[in-house]
Amino acid sequence: MKDALHKSLKRIKMTRIYRSGVPEFKLRYFSKREAREVSDAASRMLGRELTPLAELDSEGFALIVTREGLVLVGIPEENIYVPTLTDADSVAGIKGHVVVDEGAVRHVVNGANVMRPGIKEYTDFEAGDIVVVKEGVYGKPIAVGVALVPSRELASMSKGAVVRNVHHLRDGAWELLHDEDAKRLINKLVK
Repeated sequence: MKDALHKSLKRIKMTRIYRSGVPEFKLRYFSKREAREVSDAASRMLGRELTPLAELDSEGFALIVTREGLVLVGIPEENIYVPTLTDADSVAGIKGHVVVDEGAVRHVVNGANVMRPGIKEYTDFEAGDIVVVKEGVYGKPIAVGVALVPSRELASMSKGAVVRNVHHLRDGAWELLHDEDAKRLINKLVK
């Protein structure tokens, strides 16, 4: 009983709740087991080894801060981790991308999945790969998601969801990444 209480108190000390102008979030450090699980899932999706340090947990998403200085947006319940749109190098390194027409941009930026009719062009990707969604006029990334179908099937598709939207401009993760308190906290974690 005493050991269980001690473990519970130890976990509480490792969690802090922050409030600012953005969604409330909790800072939580990973145990070795949790770090290994997140590392395996993120490494599988991103194709490189990462060492997770902590999680900024908010409603509906989590920001994972890694020792390598990356910040990932994750849906931990589903083992989905993608780079943030603010990390231009990581987004540029993703091979799969789709370009959407002007009519689809508003919907994607509001969190909708990318549907086949809105796609103007695309590169090769497999189902489950990370895909960058770009707008058609300037080619700027507006979302990062996970492919629901392989690109080879797109030519024969006329409707249906193609990319699950995980992180997009102006979502909760985007707002949190632009908050000064969260930026300071992330920089402190990485150093």
